[in-house]
Amino acid sequence: MAETHIVFNDQLELYGQQYITQVAPIPIGENASPEYQKKKILALLFEQFLLFDKIAIKIDRENLELYFLIKELGINKVEELIEYGIIIPVLWTPIIVTSLGMKLPDGSMDESSIIGQPPLISGKFSDEDSDPERNLDKLLSYFSFHKDRKRIFKKRVIDKYVLPDNSIADNATKIVIDAYVKGQLTELGLNNDKEPENLNLVERDKLFQLGHSVLETTVLAEKNFKSYDKYQNYSLTKGSVRNIETAYHVSENTSEILKIENLANIQDYVIENKIPFERVFDLRYKKNIKEYRKWINTLSKSIDTKNITEEYIDEIAGKNKFFESTGGKFVRTVAMFGLGSGVGGLIAGPTGAAAGGIIGKAAELGLSMLDTYVLDGILKGWNPRMFVDDIKNEVADEQKLNP
Repeated sequence: MAETHIVFNDQLELYGQQYITQVAPIPIGENASPEYQKKKILALLFEQFLLFDKIAIKIDRENLELYFLIKELGINKVEELIEYGIIIPVLWTPIIVTSLGMKLPDGSMDESSIIGQPPLISGKFSDEDSDPERNLDKLLSYFSFHKDRKRIFKKRVIDKYVLPDNSIADNATKIVIDAYVKGQLTELGLNNDKEPENLNLVERDKLFQLGHSVLETTVLAEKNFKSYDKYQNYSLTKGSVRNIETAYHVSENTSEILKIENLANIQDYVIENKIPFERVFDLRYKKNIKEYRKWINTLSKSIDTKNITEEYIDEIAGKNKFFESTGGKFVRTVAMFGLGSGVGGLIAGPTGAAAGGIIGKAAELGLSMLDTYVLDGILKGWNPRMFVDDIKNEVADEQKLNP
């Protein structure tokens, strides 16, 4: 059975905290306007719908994540996506906390009050906050849908909720504290020269960050979810990190492939309105896109941007090991199949220049040329350039509509 590629999305949670409830700080150093940030999160979702089979969305107790999706996509589309398993709501119930100290009457914090207290405490949502039905009731309370519509939505969605094992938080806490005691966290600047209870605020924050990383990677590994996050390869977590980080490499590798074909990355096209967001629900079901999803996810488990160019060109040249073939053979391949000037330019010297110059000439060669060359795999089935062509066509169509 083919592997299902599921990406974990926790960026919707952060967006909700920053721009809906405004309990989290606004990012510094970029366009912080709500409209731009909304485009940015929609662009991320577009890419994830395109490059992965399913999106597992982290849901908090306020359910701001599904609130955002219903506002942007409509309740019917969100219901459909969840019912068919394309969106997986993950109600995140395990938690790890640390103390910041005691708040004084003047508003400052007495950090000395944390000394003698455990540096990390594991826990979970209350039973009420861990209940998918209550979570859905909270979500639907934001909208004025008819009660029958709310009832139908709940009925179709409630059984699709996924909840992590809450004991993972306790295990993550114990693992991190044990690693500190055994002197395994010196790379974090945490020398085990004092008892864990005597760590200061800065040291406790380092433990907290590591504890959160262990908790999240454990849940993701258990559920076989992939993440856009880059985790520190501490000895505690690196065993499963490469597979978890595959989503990051899928996105990065795809951007590199589009770059060598002289295209921008997918998210930029959506942010700039060159590809409308709603197109994703047609595109993701196209055969070329589905084949590309399978190819890039499998490849990105072991290949990053340093080697993706060679893998891409080998694939579109029919596995002829392009980098080991003669320049002449490459020029003939370019002539037949119209590889982009970016690909032609990858080869140094006059061969590359000739390849780039032949672009767009394939139609002038005539059908008789087909008898001259062996079409090594190019016309026998799918290759990843078909995905690139689909993206290129989407952008070209937009330009036709908006001259």
